[in-house]
Amino acid sequence: MASAVVQIKTGVANVFLLRGSGGCVLVDTGNPGKEALILERLAAHGVAPGDIRLILITHGHVDHFGSARALRERTGAPVAVHSLDADVVRQGVHRPDTLRPTGRPVALLMRLLAPSGASRAPALEPDIVFEGEWRLEEYGVAGRVIPTPGHTPGSVSVLLDSGEAIVGDLVMGRLMGLLGRPGPPAVAWDLEQNWKSLRRLLALSPRTIYVAHGGPFAADELLNLTRR
Repeated sequence: MASAVVQIKTGVANVFLLRGSGGCVLVDTGNPGKEALILERLAAHGVAPGDIRLILITHGHVDHFGSARALRERTGAPVAVHSLDADVVRQGVHRPDTLRPTGRPVALLMRLLAPSGASRAPALEPDIVFEGEWRLEEYGVAGRVIPTPGHTPGSVSVLLDSGEAIVGDLVMGRLMGLLGRPGPPAVAWDLEQNWKSLRRLLALSPRTIYVAHGGPFAADELLNLTRR
């Protein structure tokens, strides 16, 4: 049975519920303090806290793991993160070298938004630290986790067998999701590596791309980005 994707808007960043035949996986957790909102949205879809079997963090930025510790406490689900971003989650703070603006308009927007953006999160020790690809059937979802470094060293995406991809900040709507067209991440550790990861992902023929800021996008909408 194919897994379904439910997009949950939490303000700055989207969170995703993956519903499979054998359980549910939560991808990312938003900024700190979003746990009540996320649990409320899950309940609206008939999902109880105990139905969550895994919390997967796509990368080590606070707007993606900020509520992970609180949601682990409420759901009992293990938190998984790539080894190269695990220390960020343990410390609860961004790595400065992953916050390099990818364009001048983005740099200006970041300065304007900085006072309202979270820069720290409750630290936690991840339950699962991984490196390569791995399947999600153990947690009830038909799909796999794929390393897609570039935005951060340990960025990952999820590719479901049904063709949907959840990619964190590999791609986002332009100007942090404020505009509809897809574009580069606002900040990146290694932008060229980011595009290599996108090309590898698109070679796997996903149909729909879900992103944390804006979207979703049809895979064909991202082809121009791969020519950079």
